[in-house]
Amino acid sequence: MKMRENYETEQRSLTDKVSVLKADMEKSKNKTEEIIKFVSLVDNYSDFKELTPEILRAFIDKVLINEKQKVDGHYKHTIEIMYNFVGAVEIPDFD
Repeated sequence: MKMRENYETEQRSLTDKVSVLKADMEKSKNKTEEIIKFVSLVDNYSDFKELTPEILRAFIDKVLINEKQKVDGHYKHTIEIMYNFVGAVEIPDFD
């Protein structure tokens, strides 16, 4: 009886883990597909001479402008650019 209980507990645990792993795999698959779409978009517009509204609409989903905050005596706004297919991109600060 004890072995059976342990077996059933382990089975429930493994079934839960499988569900979580399947969900993670699906998220990863969707993210990979979105990145592939973005790279394809970059390839389409990699050789342009002028930035046009069409190009901006192709790349940018929305722009979020947060409330101004006072920092060191100056007011600053935080702006987030949400790109199509990949969302916000963290740009490293090289300073």
